[in-house]
Amino acid sequence: MSNPDLSGHQVVKVISIVLKLLVFSLVCFSCTSREENEIKELMNAVFEWELGRGEEVIVFAEAEENWEIPWLDSCSVEGILSLQSDFRYKVLFKDEFTEADAKKICREGRQAFRFQQDMFPSGVKVSSEKGKYDSLLAIYLKTSISDIQIKLDIELKKYMSYKAISKPVFLQDYRYAILYISKEGPHLSVFKKEGGKWVHYFTSTLMLI
Repeated sequence: MSNPDLSGHQVVKVISIVLKLLVFSLVCFSCTSREENEIKELMNAVFEWELGRGEEVIVFAEAEENWEIPWLDSCSVEGILSLQSDFRYKVLFKDEFTEADAKKICREGRQAFRFQQDMFPSGVKVSSEKGKYDSLLAIYLKTSISDIQIKLDIELKKYMSYKAISKPVFLQDYRYAILYISKEGPHLSVFKKEGGKWVHYFTSTLMLI
């Protein structure tokens, strides 16, 4: 038995659904494209100092997911809003960011993400060896056999100059950007959009005192 033909009402309904899906897809594509473009612009500011000195920068392609505020069990709104800048002129997170911002930092800042080479300026190389590094480190921390530790230590030293950074979190309609960097002391770097360009605003080191 064949299906009856669609009525005029059903046809209109189907067309309406298709149009909604099309609009949704276009909106999502636009959001993704904006985020990718902002990441590219942000990375110019993130590595401006090193590249200005002619240094080679190597970044792991896999974003850093395993970070938290050391004095708390997990990332939380209270923990984020309790942070402040490292320097004498104090910038308090609670003065710049809302509870919604803090929730977004905890939620998106530790998401799985993979950086692409074209997201970085010339002079920054993207490495896909973070998985290998994490595995070596895990074995090194668990083993107590000295000769194995020595071999692992040699292997791990190859990655001493590599940087592990989190997926950037953009806040307040791309007014601020925050990312976690685990090298040179784990810290949150905060960038601000000024005159259409990302500039470093302040750093908050995440270490027990």
